[in-house]
Amino acid sequence: MAKSYKLTQVNVFENSKFTKKPLVMGNQYSLDGIPPEPQTKIFKAHDQINHKDFIKYIIEHEMEETACGRVNNSSFEKYIRKEKIESFYSQQNQILLLSGKKRFVIDFCRKTKDVTYIKIKTLKIDMASLLSKLPHVKGVWFRFEKGLVKASALMGSNLESTTDFQKFKEEGDISTLSFHYEFSNAVHPIMVTDDGAIVLYYTYKEIKDEIDIVMDIYEELLLPIAKIEE
Repeated sequence: MAKSYKLTQVNVFENSKFTKKPLVMGNQYSLDGIPPEPQTKIFKAHDQINHKDFIKYIIEHEMEETACGRVNNSSFEKYIRKEKIESFYSQQNQILLLSGKKRFVIDFCRKTKDVTYIKIKTLKIDMASLLSKLPHVKGVWFRFEKGLVKASALMGSNLESTTDFQKFKEEGDISTLSFHYEFSNAVHPIMVTDDGAIVLYYTYKEIKDEIDIVMDIYEELLLPIAKIEE
């Protein structure tokens, strides 16, 4: 099953704040009789990976969902949904890797702007520059601002030489690129998104193997063409 890691640059990360006891980000209080707003909790994971200087943290992030339903005799039109985000922090690289559902990961990144003890910046990848670095691509998604069609995908071999590829490249922007990446004497199917996520399609035995290939792609391909988003 595919697994995604979003790359974020760390400006502030107060390690002492994050222990095995969950820390509630932001406002921890609510008025009597009023249900609390969606919360975010961060704590140091019990199952550490012991790899280089990476420390694993668990982020329990809540968001409000709009949906009609019923719990016993009580009906509702919205509810609070919680998702787990696995994160891996490297002080040496000043990188926080976030692995979880995309919408929750993006919302968590946004929420860090409201606190002082963790400040992260997301990355924007220059996909045209990435394309020029790759010998071949296996798949590409384009995004279009004009016209009725807002997105389109191409998949297969020798895509770069096709008429459709050249046409879409002129008319739209690349949002994802899929390709094979050579690392550690093996070829790995990979996808990179323009918002700084690396998707792994191979199932690896250990988390440290995933982190190694993600960091290698970041350092060898993405770091020189990544723009920090404010």
